[in-house]
Amino acid sequence: MELINTIEINPYDFAKKEYESPMLSLEENPDACHDFWIKSISDNGLQNLKAIQKGSYLVDVNTVHEYEWETILQQHLEEVEWDWYEEQIGKLSGGIALKVDDTFMIVPQCCGDIGMLNEWEQITENANKNWAQLWIGHPWMYYRRNENRIEFSDYTELSLEDFKDTEAKFFIDENTLKEHLLIIRQQHKELALKIQYVLTKINIPNAEKVVKLMTGNE
Repeated sequence: MELINTIEINPYDFAKKEYESPMLSLEENPDACHDFWIKSISDNGLQNLKAIQKGSYLVDVNTVHEYEWETILQQHLEEVEWDWYEEQIGKLSGGIALKVDDTFMIVPQCCGDIGMLNEWEQITENANKNWAQLWIGHPWMYYRRNENRIEFSDYTELSLEDFKDTEAKFFIDENTLKEHLLIIRQQHKELALKIQYVLTKINIPNAEKVVKLMTGNE
């Protein structure tokens, strides 16, 4: 298995021209979604970014170069009024993706952000035989402990009350998950330092506080 810390690069945030978006979903036509994404982000010099899978807007943060971070962060902060910035700066969109045997079993969903690592770390701390929500955006998932493994549901928007009798979709070894979460936590700390460096470079005020707001890395 592999955990990947991702950032969402939304094509609509970076396109300078109007491109016709694909009418089909990622699952139905990944090539069309990918072509639209590349054309859109190329307008801002991000054409070398690699999505974690064709048609996705998610990029492994470890593959993003310094000059690309400059563009991404400037876009994220371009409308901030710095006299009261703390109420305006949200976390960067994205989150943790889980890959098993070359298949993505979990990817961040709508409204997911890179601060959701905290949600993942609660799995091994809080898991028991009962289903609990893993917030990855919406739709979300549920998880539970079954002996020495963690079971996950399919994506859902059901409340916990309506979800009790659902079967597990897949499982992973709990100790393996713990090991990978330690790696991801270290990468998350390194990401915060990288972002803080870039913020300082592009003269963003209060860089140390701003990076905490964007990453959730307190």
